[in-house]
Amino acid sequence: ELPMFKSFFKLPSTILSKYNKALINSPYKTKMATAGFTYFLADSICQNYIEKKHSVESQDDYSYERSFRQASVGAFFAAPSLHVWHSLILPKIVAGCTRNVTRVLVSVFLNETILAGYFVSCLLFSFEALKMQSVEAGAQNVKEKFVPAIESSVKFWTGISFVNYALVPVHLRPVFVSCWSIVWQSYLSYVSNNKN
Repeated sequence: ELPMFKSFFKLPSTILSKYNKALINSPYKTKMATAGFTYFLADSICQNYIEKKHSVESQDDYSYERSFRQASVGAFFAAPSLHVWHSLILPKIVAGCTRNVTRVLVSVFLNETILAGYFVSCLLFSFEALKMQSVEAGAQNVKEKFVPAIESSVKFWTGISFVNYALVPVHLRPVFVSCWSIVWQSYLSYVSNNKN
């Protein structure tokens, strides 16, 4: 029995070790799979527990199409964007910061201004444009929902960004963000798919 317990408790570290190796050997594929999974999971949480589509009272059925749409945005837009931002763009911008504290502060500021504005507008646009198959619908979704979404983004992500830039190794930063994205994307999925 004891060896079984030992192997059971080693399982999380074994999985993390293999995942870390995959991140180093195939960063794009691993981050795309992670983001696709987390965006799918976030939309499932949104539909089942926030919108309560699984309940008897609900007038709407759970939409797998919507969850797969969200997952495709995560895999093909969010993951590559975050990889490029965290691995290529941001390190070059903050390279001149000699003190670690300055580097973290500048990184958080840029994350919550430039990246957040770009990311929130692109996500709101793509969710609606893919759903309605209309560029105009995507643009209207951004126009209506950008300000409240960006305000919520700053409140939600600022503390997480401090931890990310101060403590998390560069190659793990997009993954750290993807884990928190389950909560954030559940919110953004709700905002994007429901009228104010």
